[in-house]
Formats: sequence, structure tokens, C-alpha cells
Amino acid sequence: MEHGIASVKNIIAILLAACVLSATPMVHAEEQRIAIVASAGSGIKVISAKRVRRAYLGASIVLDGVEIKPLLNQTDKFAEEVFLQKVLFMSAEAYERQLLARAFRGGSRPKAYENLTDLLAALHNDNATITFMLYETAINTPGIRIIGNP
Repeated sequence: MEHGIASVKNIIAILLAACVLSATPMVHAEEQRIAIVASAGSGIKVISAKRVRRAYLGASIVLDGVEIKPLLNQTDKFAEEVFLQKVLFMSAEAYERQLLARAFRGGSRPKAYENLTDLLAALHNDNATITFMLYETAINTPGIRIIGNP
């Protein structure tokens, strides 16, 4: 009889663990949502994920009469990793190789920012600039507008 009770307890523990683990991805999915943002005063209305990808890979993108200048947000390593994976479809190492190859061909790298205050100042100083951040950060940051949700 004790053996049967122990088995039932083990099964209940396994089911409880499975329920907890299955709920975890839903929480992470919301945390991993990326927003493409520009200054609130920017004339850029909306941008597609494809155009964002092309801009960060060095293509010249003109949108609403403005040539887009991507800024690399390195203030949040998690957001940067999610952006690279979900928008550019590459690892940090692969993206760095792309940037190096572009530099050898005479192209330029997106300007990188490791301080959020500096990044936001750059967005406000040039209405042609865009960057990325976690959606939750974007909706809680004054002076910027979400222009894309890739």
C-alpha cells in the first residue's frame, strides 16, 4: 500500500512540475517582445521587420522621405540577443562578421550605445535614427514612439 501512495505522490509531483514548466514560456514570450522605436518627433511612421533587417545589415533604406540610420542598442544584452535572433536571424558572432565584412567593403557600422541616456539623446538629436528595445522598456520610456513590432 505504501508503494502505491509513493507512486501517486511522484506522479502528482511530475504533473505539477510539468504545469509550472509549460507556463514559463508564456511569461518569457512577453518579456522577449522587441519594439523598433524612433524619437517621438520623428517623421517615420512605421517600419517593417524586413526593412529593419536590411537597415541593420547595411542597406540604404529610405522611409517617409528619410534615410534610416540604425543605432545599435547595447544597453541591454538580453534585448540585443533577442533582436539578433528574432529580427536579424543570426547570432552575435554572425552579426559581428557581417559588420566586419561591410567595413572591409567600405561600409559603416551602426553606431553602438552602451548607455540608455546616450542612446535616447541620439534618437532625439536625429529624427532619421531608429533602434530596438524590449517592448516593456519602450512603452515605459518617454519621448520615443514604437514604429515597428517585428
